[in-house]
Amino acid sequence: MSEPELAKPIGRIRSRPGDFLVEEISAFEPSGQGEHLALWVRKEGIDHRSMIRAVASACGVGLGRIGWAGMKDRDAVTLQWITVQCPDIEATSIDTPNISVIQSARHDRKIKLGQLTGNRFIIRIRGLDPTAAPTLHRAMNALAANGLPNRFMEQRFGYRGVNAVIGGCALQGKWANLIDVWLGTAAPPWPSSEQDRRDLCAAGKYRDAAECWPRSWAPERSTLEHLAQGASPQEAIAEVPLPVRRIWTDAAQAEIFNDVLAERLAAGTAASPVDGDITWSHERFFGAIPDADAGSLQAVPTGPLWGRRLRPSSGTTAAAERAALGRSGLEERDFGGSGAPSGGRRPLVIPVVAPHCGAAFDEHGPYVEVSFTLPKGGYATAVVDAIIDRDGR
Repeated sequence: MSEPELAKPIGRIRSRPGDFLVEEISAFEPSGQGEHLALWVRKEGIDHRSMIRAVASACGVGLGRIGWAGMKDRDAVTLQWITVQCPDIEATSIDTPNISVIQSARHDRKIKLGQLTGNRFIIRIRGLDPTAAPTLHRAMNALAANGLPNRFMEQRFGYRGVNAVIGGCALQGKWANLIDVWLGTAAPPWPSSEQDRRDLCAAGKYRDAAECWPRSWAPERSTLEHLAQGASPQEAIAEVPLPVRRIWTDAAQAEIFNDVLAERLAAGTAASPVDGDITWSHERFFGAIPDADAGSLQAVPTGPLWGRRLRPSSGTTAAAERAALGRSGLEERDFGGSGAPSGGRRPLVIPVVAPHCGAAFDEHGPYVEVSFTLPKGGYATAVVDAIIDRDGR
């Protein structure tokens, strides 16, 4: 499968609050009884970790008692289930304008990561002529017919695009390098507002550097404080919350996957199994979406998420995947440690279901609104980039 080379209209997403809506399609159904409180939560303009902290505080429990199926975008209106282990609370109110509880029920266990089928998206694209709507609709229909290349998008790699570099340092045990990339003056570039604090870190003035980071950047400040107290880089990084460290190593995985996907797209085999492939069935996803047509996407090739439990491919596919690993500067043994991701496989192509496109006006001007459903793990911004050129990227 090759991607179209046609010129795409230029537009903007996330221009206004409410322009980006995500609704979880859950494989979860509250049982009605148990020691967990299940909450159908709406959040807007707040990141996942801040939402979890707010819910934990409102319920008077530790963070480990909160469960969720998936992490949702910060710059979006999102709807999802979470669970809170709190036997004595029947309902909860959260004192923040960013979060509201729409529905609550009792449940007998903690919701698990990945316990969802997919997500529905409604996205308003601004800054383009509404007459472009038919062009976008045709492009979305092509994605529905042929599938969407399942690349990891910029969210996975952080605001400097640096998460994969940090993850590689962590996997290889290059702790001093990790500190310099994350908090010091190693590439890639950083905002000018961070220059002084990064110079202080590079000069070994860790406490002064810590004071320069905003209090909301807790892992950065904490790491620098540990270094100021005489901790080694490895000891300081060991104190970083595990979810943050997993973001880094997951990004290292993602970079290799994207490389494999790019090679398969160039070869025209991203949706067509070849010698040595391990395939992925989208049958469960299609079964959860009424009237969805699986078409040619019943079984598609997968790419590697390197880790301890990666199911290895064979033949020409294995050779290509090892070549991508080599290009990343990592080796198989780097993914064998206790801090490495467990590993797995990810479909190279995913379905785009129920695509719709229309044009309208509101008090902020014209827009084109697109809607569609993706399996879990799929990025709505990959659909957007397939149909428009995002202004300002």
